[in-house]
Amino acid sequence: MNKETILQALDAAGLGPYRDAISRLIYPSHRLLLHGTVENSMPPGASKIGGCPDLPPDLEWPTWRGYPQSFIAQLNLADLPPISPLPAAGVLYFFYAAQAMYGVRGFYEDPRTCSVFYLGADRIPSLQRRPHPETLDAGSTLYASRIEARPTLCVPSADSAYLESLGLGWDSNSEDYDTYWEMFLPQLEDRPSGIIHRLLGHPDQIQADMQMECEMLRRGWTWEDIGRPDQRQNLLPSAADWRLLLQIDSDERMTGMTWGDAGKIYFWIREEDLASLHFDGVTCIMQCT
Repeated sequence: MNKETILQALDAAGLGPYRDAISRLIYPSHRLLLHGTVENSMPPGASKIGGCPDLPPDLEWPTWRGYPQSFIAQLNLADLPPISPLPAAGVLYFFYAAQAMYGVRGFYEDPRTCSVFYLGADRIPSLQRRPHPETLDAGSTLYASRIEARPTLCVPSADSAYLESLGLGWDSNSEDYDTYWEMFLPQLEDRPSGIIHRLLGHPDQIQADMQMECEMLRRGWTWEDIGRPDQRQNLLPSAADWRLLLQIDSDERMTGMTWGDAGKIYFWIREEDLASLHFDGVTCIMQCT
C-alpha cells in the first residue's frame, strides 16, 4: 500500500479534513521477519535478533541496577534497505533488563531499563562475539534469528500523542476518533497481523498511548501529575516528540521470549536524539494484554 492509497482510505472514511496532517505522519518502517539460523555461520556484525552480540573488546556489557541486560538485537544498517533517518551503515544494538522485569520494585517507573548504542562502520572489523554473562538467567536470553527486512508504511495508532495533538484524541473528539479506529484503520489492506517485529514507523500497540508515558518517565511524573486536561495539553508537544525506534514482539517459536502476557517491548527515542544519533535517552516500554 502506497501513501496515496492510504490517504484515499482516509478520505473514504470521512476524515478528509485531516488529510494534510496525517500525510506528514505516514512513516516508513521495516517489518522484521525472522529466520532460524546457526549463529556460528553468521559473520560478526550481521543483523540478528537474539543470540550473542558482536561487540568491540572495550565495550562493557550493559547492566541495570546490577542486573545484566538481555541482548535483544543488532542491526547492521548496510544489511537493510535504507530507511530515513538512520544512516546507511554501522551497527545499532539493543539491550533490555528482562531479568528484572518481574518483581523488581520500580522497574516500570525507570526509563533506564534499556541500553541502545550505535557503532560506525569503521568499528565492524574489531567486533567479537561475546558470550552472555554468567549471571544472566538462561530464561532471559533470546534464540538467534536472522533478519529479513520488509519495507512498508505506517500510520499512527488511534491512541497516540500525534493524533491527540490534532484533536483526534478519544477525550477531545470522540466521533472522529471512533471513525479513525473503526472505519479508517480497517481499510488498510496490508495492516499486519500475527507476530510483528518492527524498525521505525508507528507501534502496533496493545494498550494506551506510549508517547505520553515516555515523556512522563523522562520527567519523573506519574499519571496523577497530568490529571487535569490543561496539564495534559501542555505536555502534548513534548510527548509528540517521541518516536518508535524498535518493536519486538513475543515470539516463543523464533526467539523463545514472551513479554508479559503475549506482549511487546517498544524502544522509543526523541526526534532530535535520533537525528543526531544520540541513543543514551532511549526508553523501553512493555505492553501486554
